Amino acid sequence: MFKKIMLFLLFAIMIIGAASAANQTSFKTPTNFEDIGDGVYVLYDSFKNTDEILSVVKYNEHDWKDYITNDTSNKYVVHKDKNNTYNYTDGSVNEIGSFELVEVEGNKFIIDFAKTGAENDLSKTYSNMLEFNKLNNITPIEK
Repeated sequence: MFKKIMLFLLFAIMIIGAASAANQTSFKTPTNFEDIGDGVYVLYDSFKNTDEILSVVKYNEHDWKDYITNDTSNKYVVHKDKNNTYNYTDGSVNEIGSFELVEVEGNKFIIDFAKTGAENDLSKTYSNMLEFNKLNNITPIEK
């Protein structure tokens, strides 16, 4: 009985994953970002350590509110920048980043570029986000 339940759960997870992936739009990424699946792309440094992460998140109201709401108790501070873009710092995980909301083929996505570690530099995440927009011919929208 236990094997049947585990097999069913594994099958259900695979179905949900496939359905989620089917909703993703193919995006072009800045040079050297590697697609690791489910809308996540990684830029590695010369030592093969993660340098920057690009996440393409299918929009929903709950996730969007999490992105744009300051949470000082968790050291998360977000700042709305120009042209409907945002920058943030997350002190709880030593992360900084830039994000935006875009619409492609009638679907909305949160595009998030994030860096962790000592070499945090918002100009890099913001620059990569602008490059991403240029490559995909998109502009951030206002929510």
